[in-house]
Amino acid sequence: MSSSQEIKLGQEAFAQVLQKEKIVTSGKKYEMVQRVGEKVALAADRLYPEAVRGYKWKFALIQDNDMVNAWALPGGKCAVYTGLLPVAKNEDGLAIVMAHEVAHVIARHGAERASHSMIGAAGVAGMAMTDMDKRDKLIVLSAYGLGVALPFSRTQESEADQLGLYIAAEAGFDPREGIPLWRRMGKENKGAPLEFMSTHPSSTTRIQQQQQ
Repeated sequence: MSSSQEIKLGQEAFAQVLQKEKIVTSGKKYEMVQRVGEKVALAADRLYPEAVRGYKWKFALIQDNDMVNAWALPGGKCAVYTGLLPVAKNEDGLAIVMAHEVAHVIARHGAERASHSMIGAAGVAGMAMTDMDKRDKLIVLSAYGLGVALPFSRTQESEADQLGLYIAAEAGFDPREGIPLWRRMGKENKGAPLEFMSTHPSSTTRIQQQQQ
């Protein structure tokens, strides 16, 4: 899957998702997401210019207090759910989550997962989402954490954690806030994994990795 194809798919998927969700467009929470997102985007541009070439960053805040989650798509299209904000607690915590999601895009984890999922299916080279059949569209959407979840591997999650800390620090946020953030995430699950945490290393494991 080429980078340009990834960007096109990301744009189409972003538009589809926003049509179905209630989007917050004003207020302090919206302003915070925009402020943090802009700093994270500028940091990603500085650290990984080739990986984000051609990106047009956009950050949406989705009204859903039960969803403790965020995601990013190729092309710089990102979303945060309002349910994440109390757990993130502050701008440093929010930046670490947002930078983690941006790191997945920079490392092209979605493309890896989509390609692996489509082995044995029709190739996607040169195809836009509108050219694909329903099965292939679902695979692509799932690969970026939308629709039916196909989990990233724990290796990919650990890589996104590491790259995300670099991005957050470059953006001027305190990467040490990642440790209390994951502690709060661990307490929040109340016996069942959060959407954001369900396919990730345990809070204890990622805290140990981040301390290193």
